[in-house]
Amino acid sequence: MLFFIKKAVSLFIMPLSISLILFFFGLFFLFISKYKKAKLFISIGFVWLLLISYAPFANSLIKPLETKYKSYINIDSNIKYVLVLGNAHSTNSDISEVSQLSNTALKRLSEGIRIYKKLNSSKLIVSGYAGDDKLTPHALIAKNAAISLGVPIKDILTQEKAKDTIEEAEYLKKSIGDEKFILVTSASHMPRAIKIFKSEGLNPIPAPTEFSYKENIDYLTFPKVTYMNKTTLAFHEYIGTFWFEIVRLYRLYLN
Repeated sequence: MLFFIKKAVSLFIMPLSISLILFFFGLFFLFISKYKKAKLFISIGFVWLLLISYAPFANSLIKPLETKYKSYINIDSNIKYVLVLGNAHSTNSDISEVSQLSNTALKRLSEGIRIYKKLNSSKLIVSGYAGDDKLTPHALIAKNAAISLGVPIKDILTQEKAKDTIEEAEYLKKSIGDEKFILVTSASHMPRAIKIFKSEGLNPIPAPTEFSYKENIDYLTFPKVTYMNKTTLAFHEYIGTFWFEIVRLYRLYLN
């Protein structure tokens, strides 16, 4: 229930959703001849849309998230497990499992396989439920993609029912306890993921991938959808962190 509440609430507080809500109220007041209020809401909506699509603004939001942990280069070959967090896919039997993965999922899996190949007798754990696809668990698509990329089937474990990072941590705890493992996820998601896994008493080693932060940004750049996507990604993580704290306090209250 908490998972679906989170999904429903987040729909209304994403950057683009805020713009649409402001424009909606602007049009509403326009149609009922409240012109001052209409101008106010439409103007704020327009400025907000420009802001969330502006590179320096998006970059400033994503920087604290993506610069907290560096890429995992000096690998400890004695670690036994590599966990790749799930993302998204589209089930389509006409294309390979690799092509069915989203860009984010593919980058995470590729990084996980890169690290797995440098370890001694390790297991690659892939995670994720069916999600919006509703046909095939993401973990199964990722597993088949990993096999096609050279990972032996005997070295792959799946978590096919985990719906979000909190559940991924819970399922992993049942599998490996407090043993050290390498955690692979997007750089922007890593701070929240580390906090969640440590709260479960787990011992993750961060291995971020999919970095989008740029050191030097041109302040004269035009607004672009790619920058809006970056702003949305940052919002998603900040809201997710806030939601995790709510869930954590709720669980403490129940106990």
